[in-house]
Amino acid sequence: MKNIIHDLRSYLVFLLMLSVSACSPMGSNSAQVEMSDLVGLWDSSEKEGVKTDVIYTRVTSDGSIIEYDFDGDEVDSGLQCYHVDSGSVKSLGKNHFLVTADMHENKQFEVELELLDAGNALKIYFLYPDDPSITIDSQIWTRIADETLLDNEPSCSKQ
Repeated sequence: MKNIIHDLRSYLVFLLMLSVSACSPMGSNSAQVEMSDLVGLWDSSEKEGVKTDVIYTRVTSDGSIIEYDFDGDEVDSGLQCYHVDSGSVKSLGKNHFLVTADMHENKQFEVELELLDAGNALKIYFLYPDDPSITIDSQIWTRIADETLLDNEPSCSKQ
């Protein structure tokens, strides 16, 4: 009797696994990051010791990046405005992206991306230029629900 119950449980587990795999779309990978996953406004602020450098990054559907670096935060200690820089991001496949931006020391660099918290957070792995299999640093950005947040904020270039 014990063997029959064990066999029945094994059979039910097998049927459950078979139905889950049959109902899953072919070739879908929930961990795959697409350009459409990046579109929106992100809090990309950085910690420098105990201080926070307030930065937001907007990614558009055409792959444009707009970075808003607040000049009046505790790191920059400047005016109450944003330095606005632009760049672009392009998918290289398998969660690897090429970023081109004047706002960074390396004008072009490769990153690996991972979506967290059902797409409300993004983990960015900065890769070593000579060997993209080596991660130099990582950062977590959080999605800003109100994408109009920076629409009326002053740009430092207009001051």
